[in-house]
Amino acid sequence: MLRVLLVMLLGALMCGQLRGNEQKLAADIEAGVPRELARFRNAHYRDVRYALDVGIAPGAELLTGTLELRFTTDAEKNDLVLDWRVVKRPAGQAEARVSDIVVNNRVANDARFVNEHIRIPHTSLVKGENVVRMRFASPISASGSAVTRYRDREDGREYIYTLFVPSDASTAFPCFDQPDLKARFTLTVTAPSGWRIVTNTGVAEMLITQCDPVTDASATSTYCPPVRTKFHETEPISTYVFAFAAGEFEVFDDKESPHQTRLFVRKSKAERARKELAEVFRLNREALQFFAGYFDYKFPFPKYDLVVIPEFAYGGMEHAGATFLREEAILFPTDPTANDLIARAELMFHEAAHQWFGDLVTMRWFDDLWLKEGFATFMAYKAVEALLPQYGAWKVFHQRTKPLAYLTDVTKGTTPIFQVIPNLSAAKSAYGNIVYRKAPSLLRQAEFYLGADKFQEAVRSFVKGHAYANAEWGDLVRAFERSSGMKLDVWADAWVKRRGMPDVRVNWSADGRGLINRFIVAQRDVLDEGGAWPMRLKILLAYNTGGEAMRTETLTVRLDEAGETQVREAIGKRRPAFVFANYEDYGYGRFLLDDESRAYVLKNLGAVKDDFLRALLWGSLWESVREAELAPVKYLELAMEHTPRERDEIAVAGILARSSTAFNRYLSDAERRKIAAPLERIIFDGMMNAETSGLRITYFRAFQAIATTEEARGNLKRILAGALQVSGMTLRERDRFDIITALMSRGDPEAQKLLAAQKTDTDDARRYAYAANAASASAETKRRYFDAYLNDKELAESWIESSLTPFNSPLQSSLTLPHLELALRALPALKRTRKIFFINNWLGAFIGGQCGAEALDTVQKFLRREASLDRDLRLKVLEATDGLERCVRIKEKFKVQGSKFNE
Repeated sequence: MLRVLLVMLLGALMCGQLRGNEQKLAADIEAGVPRELARFRNAHYRDVRYALDVGIAPGAELLTGTLELRFTTDAEKNDLVLDWRVVKRPAGQAEARVSDIVVNNRVANDARFVNEHIRIPHTSLVKGENVVRMRFASPISASGSAVTRYRDREDGREYIYTLFVPSDASTAFPCFDQPDLKARFTLTVTAPSGWRIVTNTGVAEMLITQCDPVTDASATSTYCPPVRTKFHETEPISTYVFAFAAGEFEVFDDKESPHQTRLFVRKSKAERARKELAEVFRLNREALQFFAGYFDYKFPFPKYDLVVIPEFAYGGMEHAGATFLREEAILFPTDPTANDLIARAELMFHEAAHQWFGDLVTMRWFDDLWLKEGFATFMAYKAVEALLPQYGAWKVFHQRTKPLAYLTDVTKGTTPIFQVIPNLSAAKSAYGNIVYRKAPSLLRQAEFYLGADKFQEAVRSFVKGHAYANAEWGDLVRAFERSSGMKLDVWADAWVKRRGMPDVRVNWSADGRGLINRFIVAQRDVLDEGGAWPMRLKILLAYNTGGEAMRTETLTVRLDEAGETQVREAIGKRRPAFVFANYEDYGYGRFLLDDESRAYVLKNLGAVKDDFLRALLWGSLWESVREAELAPVKYLELAMEHTPRERDEIAVAGILARSSTAFNRYLSDAERRKIAAPLERIIFDGMMNAETSGLRITYFRAFQAIATTEEARGNLKRILAGALQVSGMTLRERDRFDIITALMSRGDPEAQKLLAAQKTDTDDARRYAYAANAASASAETKRRYFDAYLNDKELAESWIESSLTPFNSPLQSSLTLPHLELALRALPALKRTRKIFFINNWLGAFIGGQCGAEALDTVQKFLRREASLDRDLRLKVLEATDGLERCVRIKEKFKVQGSKFNE
């Protein structure tokens, strides 16, 4: 009887009914994973092992199972604190729970639930190995939980997968949810017969009951008992890279891979996957081989699976030995361009590089997130350089990576690469352009600063020295110092600890003889917070020879922490036609042309035959537009003149994307009307007549973004109807909905009827249709969507994110402005309930869809009024607001723009 009463008491406590001592304990332990707790556990716990035995049932709201946790401690006189975060569920849904806690073969009746933790008194522990066992149940849902269910409406099949980054493993099972307490995991899964399970390791044993399918009385279904599968124990890994997925996957084996690679894909996409298999497997094999050679360290895990997940929250997630990838990024929904192909390769290479940088060597804490994300992106482009030389890796890096870093780093909302994270509950704040885009840009500068050989030597030493363990950024800097013989404290502090970036300009002049008599490279902090960045650059002097080709000369210059550097090597050289301070793009910062150089480039851009240099100059001119130094209509005129001569798909895509921004955001309504028809004609001609199908598709996508006139919208409708065809392009489901979305955003009178006529008999089509309808120029539709964003708990996060941009079309800013303040007020709740990048996308859409003084005033008033808004959210709002401020400033300065298209 006493035993029964104790169990009942324990159950009450586990339901969160804290009283007396529990209230006191709650005050002692901070929610989340505080750094102090993590440091204590890291110092005193070792040899951690998790044995998870879970059951998965079709349609179940809960993942149920048992946990056996083993660890060795020398702190047996301190309470054991496990992380266990219960996510609030909608009313009527089953709640997470833990029960039957046993510590060292003794029922732990005195265990307490305290602020997202389970606290077990030290009296249950012993010095040496301890064993903790318990039962648990955690939520499975379509969105908002670490264990996600996807139901394919095309065939009714169900797929379940986990996503624990950055610290959500503790919402699925009790654990030490910190990256620097690596553990070995053994997983056993009981799942329906016919389901395939994939996790970090291979199958150790499988218990298959002999199945003689029994037909039920109605003769409508058959049943086989569930299958129990046990997997091998993992190498030491962090909780956030432990994962599993389950469902009726189609599985393809790469017979040529030495790493037992398989591709898992949902059944309804199997035929689509077959068309991509050869290339996906080739890219994966060659990337793993390249990284093993570069790091001088063999692939660190026993196998490497690729799991293609529909509507996955991120592009990919680097679970050790089993990377999860977003389906649309691997199995293209439209005919791919070079941009699409390089994006897929970069994604796959990025996740593969993580197996070494992230999984083998893991940052100690999420304040060093850049150690894994920056390296993964940098190494992805090293792989592109080696394996796909036709793309020009560092030209692509400049076009796809650098602009996004600059977009954030010029704002008041930017952060240093290293961010102090006192509690992993704030780890989401570390994610964004700074760690994903600036950090790899820093590493490219570091490679040039130190020399490629010294850089690689240091990286190899770093990997080998911290294998299956953790490291901090200081460990990498010390490795750089050992290999190069250089003292790097000042260099490292400037790049890693200081926020913002330099504005770098060359001030030069020539005497009456036409010889350079002054040449100074000056840098200033774009945020005016002081300081400079040590940097090594290649400076280009370009000379007009009078012929077709230009003569060039480069000067390699090292900038120190001083604001100005005199380049003595330039004195006495002949006057150049133009100067560019960041040749080959080793530097990081805003590199604008001086007035004389810019004037020459604007007139003679077509004479620059070096594709990489031309891409850099296009980027510099665009930054001049963003700085309100160059009228946006002048950029559009330049684009209209020179884009038809470009043959590089990625370069064309970049120029056209910037042109779309200038056209839709920076021009006045009057200027837009004047330039629309000639701009549309040039892009339409490229869509119909460019040399390659990839270029034609690139122009087709750009045409949708600027098609404003009745004639242009008519051509889109002709393409949709099949009366007009883009040669070499198959009009796919995604293309049809993209056209309709473009028509909806421009208020075309036929758009709604066209949307209603489109079939939505696939999951993808339903999502596309939902996003397209968000572009409806209807106040009622906007209100209904906004209400669903905040209140519909069944609305998948992927559907929200796919519809945010159409909802916030700049051409409908008057309709969305009433929702802006409410969108800002929702930020704290969204941060608690949504995945990592959601806040960035939310703000980018709601603030980015505005370009008026009233919207800017709304945001500024919100920031003044919400003094208690946490620092992370405030910075993200400031980051998003920078684009709005620029838009207002540019439109005000150039509201009467001179153009050759003026009437």
